[in-house]
Amino acid sequence: MEIIYLTDIHDDLKNLRQVLLQTRADLYIISGDLIYKAFFTEKLLYEFVYIQEEFFAYLVQHNIRGTPSELAVSVLRMPENYSSDFIQKAKSYEKLFQKALANMKAKYELLKGLVEKYTNSQLMLLPGNYDLDLQFTALYLHDMHMKCRTINGIKFCGYGGAPIATSGIPEQVSVVFYEYIVDGKLHSEPQTFFESSDPDILLLHNPAYGTLDKLSSFGRVGSHGIRNYIDARKPALALSGHVHSDYGIMKVDKTICINPSNFGKVDTLGGHESGGYYCKITLEKRERINLQSVVLHRIKDKIIHDIAEFSFPDSLEISCNVLNNEEYDLTGGFLK
Repeated sequence: MEIIYLTDIHDDLKNLRQVLLQTRADLYIISGDLIYKAFFTEKLLYEFVYIQEEFFAYLVQHNIRGTPSELAVSVLRMPENYSSDFIQKAKSYEKLFQKALANMKAKYELLKGLVEKYTNSQLMLLPGNYDLDLQFTALYLHDMHMKCRTINGIKFCGYGGAPIATSGIPEQVSVVFYEYIVDGKLHSEPQTFFESSDPDILLLHNPAYGTLDKLSSFGRVGSHGIRNYIDARKPALALSGHVHSDYGIMKVDKTICINPSNFGKVDTLGGHESGGYYCKITLEKRERINLQSVVLHRIKDKIIHDIAEFSFPDSLEISCNVLNNEEYDLTGGFLK
């Protein structure tokens, strides 16, 4: 089986179209952050983010559990408890919230039309922290959040989202990453889901703790529950994204973890990330999953560059064959 694996495409449908045109695979997987911006103009985006952040701050300041959208509804239902300025912001937020929903759903329609036009292969998608819950969109048939599919005897199960609030995205209809600690005890929905489904391959947006999950300014942000599952059950593959800067391929006991980095262009606190990266994974299942090769690619100016091929000659190490020294040097070393 051949798999094209991308993550964090962030609205980059032009380059996605080129990958679909220039590649052939049995399965295409995109692990979240399909969308980058919920508005088509910077003015509306900034207005929405400004009110959203102010409402988030209000909830924290007054120790209120909820979302900015829920706060806006509460303000409009009981306007006598709020200032005229706050009421006006609630009205604006509600209007912008609905506009953002409509824009994002239209983008999912475009993505659906694109993949259906340019490939007949199977498709699996996860929502990221920049996405709506995909079950409410045109992509619901391909949604893998808390779902499983078996292809050629290989079981894929997915858990999307990330434990972070994303400015500019309608928070009320995004996927919640249910993992938290109460009285020192971890409660992890992804861990429980994977333990009950027992997949061969994990599809993730947010990585497992200690696996390609390190942010320079925050430290490790991965899921402890997913890491618990990997340590206990040792699935063949864990495919993740979300953390653009801590990408690569690494081995955790018998599990190969892969994050090819962002496919779509993004601007972050660390600067502009041009992206274009994805992987082609070749595997088969006999008595167990046999991972034959992983090739890192990058698309630039409609040209696909083969960067490095990783193979697995034995159970102890990953072998790397660099195919493009200039591009591989830009990654800073993909093999961890």
